[in-house]
Amino acid sequence: MKAVIFPGQGAQYVGMGKSLHDNFPEAKNIFSSIDSILGFKLSEKCFSGTADELKNTATQQLAILAVSLAAFEVFSLEKIKVDYLSGLSLGEYSCLYAAGVVSLKELVILVRERAEAMQKAALSSDSTMLAVIGLDSELLKAESHKKNFYISNVNSAQQIVISLAKKDKEKVKTALEAQGAKVIELEVSGGFHSPFMGPARSHLAKIIEKIEFMDARVPIVSNVTARPHNAGNEIKGNLISQLTSPVLWKDCVEFIRSKGVEVFFEIGPSRVLRGLMRKIDPAIKVLNIEKKEDLGEIKIVRTV
Repeated sequence: MKAVIFPGQGAQYVGMGKSLHDNFPEAKNIFSSIDSILGFKLSEKCFSGTADELKNTATQQLAILAVSLAAFEVFSLEKIKVDYLSGLSLGEYSCLYAAGVVSLKELVILVRERAEAMQKAALSSDSTMLAVIGLDSELLKAESHKKNFYISNVNSAQQIVISLAKKDKEKVKTALEAQGAKVIELEVSGGFHSPFMGPARSHLAKIIEKIEFMDARVPIVSNVTARPHNAGNEIKGNLISQLTSPVLWKDCVEFIRSKGVEVFFEIGPSRVLRGLMRKIDPAIKVLNIEKKEDLGEIKIVRTV
């Protein structure tokens, strides 16, 4: 059995997607279609934009989406049966296209609105995120109530991301380090996947309810529940909740593995998820699809 997973924010890099664009008409069509929908050359920002341009939340989310969908179109040429889909945060939106839930145009508009709403909420909340390495999730949950922070991402047993007000950052960082954790502030504009995103959630709910969601052709394992869902209305509800709920990535991966999936295809820029997957289960086989040369690896898993 096989699963496709899509990356989220932080996977961007200058030049991403160009190999696909230059070698596959299917990928080129995705980039040109998204450029047309947006009314500006997002593709140029992917291929030759600056690192600072790609750090902007609105540009970053759309760019990662574009590269992920272009890579998926190329991957689809191989006609491999996919049993489950999932994605990290923004990556769940790429699943909507892969599973035939919404049209490309609707998806691009939805992600643009989500990104802009998250950026606006971040600027007004004066919040940030810290990656906490080396502390148990249950201990962190207990500490969150005492020290006024939120669990935002459970990436692996030993890598958890928290959101908190910037004014509390040093106090919380010092306290967690005293308990043996390594704490790293992330380069993000605000505390995503936490109550700080309440205004963004309200805006997204209004946008998403206007779009018809078809039932997914392949089960999508939700970040919110770590369980598969196919029904369009259920997918809508979980995507709205995702903005203010923790991303249960570790649980998503463990669920998919429990169903007998032996190969994961990470489709989109970078290899961020591969690194996380190895922390969850070193035996997991992950193949990355983001450049022309990556397709050669597919033939070795056709019989799995």
